Amino acid sequence: MRIRQAVPFFSPDSEEDRFLPEGPRKLFASETLAWVNIQTAPEAQTGALHFFDWTTQQHSHKDLIGRPGFFIPTTDPNVLLCGVTHSIGFYNLQQGTFTPVAEIPHPQDRVIINDGEVTPDGQAVIFGTKDTQFREPLGHLYLFTLPNRIDILAEGMTCSNGKILKGAQGTYTLYDIDTPRKNLIEYTLDLAEKRLKEKGVRIDFSSHVGFPDGMVDAGDNTAIVAFYNPQPDDGLVSRYDLATGSIVEQWRVPRSPRVTCPCLVAHGSRVALYLTTATEGMPSEQRQQCPNAGSLFVAETDFAPDQVPQALFRL
Repeated sequence: MRIRQAVPFFSPDSEEDRFLPEGPRKLFASETLAWVNIQTAPEAQTGALHFFDWTTQQHSHKDLIGRPGFFIPTTDPNVLLCGVTHSIGFYNLQQGTFTPVAEIPHPQDRVIINDGEVTPDGQAVIFGTKDTQFREPLGHLYLFTLPNRIDILAEGMTCSNGKILKGAQGTYTLYDIDTPRKNLIEYTLDLAEKRLKEKGVRIDFSSHVGFPDGMVDAGDNTAIVAFYNPQPDDGLVSRYDLATGSIVEQWRVPRSPRVTCPCLVAHGSRVALYLTTATEGMPSEQRQQCPNAGSLFVAETDFAPDQVPQALFRL
């Protein structure tokens, strides 16, 4: 099995910006990598959207009134669909404003929106919620569709995290990670009926020292999974065969064990793997042992550009 090394790509100047970066994605209308910082400190109630322009090599961020769990580019290059605390809404890149359009039913203070993914046809977004104390199965899986409707698809997740959607014509296979339970659950989604059927555990990560966090489709029925490791080790990202659960290849993330999310970005004929990492929950001694924690990393891959997900939410 091949093991490669990731290298730091961008290191934020402030500890606040390193706290909980997640959900990196390329903005398809520009040469920009964007990600969310869910919150800036243990008790913080707000986070931000971050942007890195490959052309200018400049970094910027926009503070949000709330904790962003995910964003998804839309067919309007100036608009992102975002999940922030309890709301789904649209962020206007030109105006720098977030406009909520729908709220999850019966919101609870310790439950917030986490990861989300768009269906291959761009017609809907599946997103999850998490118990911020990582203790109880208070989270749900939801469906967002226009005109600004949220439906509950499933209940009982502690922290609904990385997601992959495969299929066409309204019938999809959904893979969803529940981080504290260390498993990858497979579902069948009927979009027209707004119905989700659980098919069972596809991969059991219980023997892994880290916790599965973000995930991205890598083609060939494989998935790249990032692991959030509480120990002061190097970070680890693994590509799994979804049919067998076996590891195909891995990437080491030096001196940054809490890897939160992967994404694949095509640069011409090559594809790079970008990774967000976090300092969330690190004791000061461990933070000193892990100087790269909270940085973004990049690594080489052998993927072809057509293996990179391209779906946009259709407005």
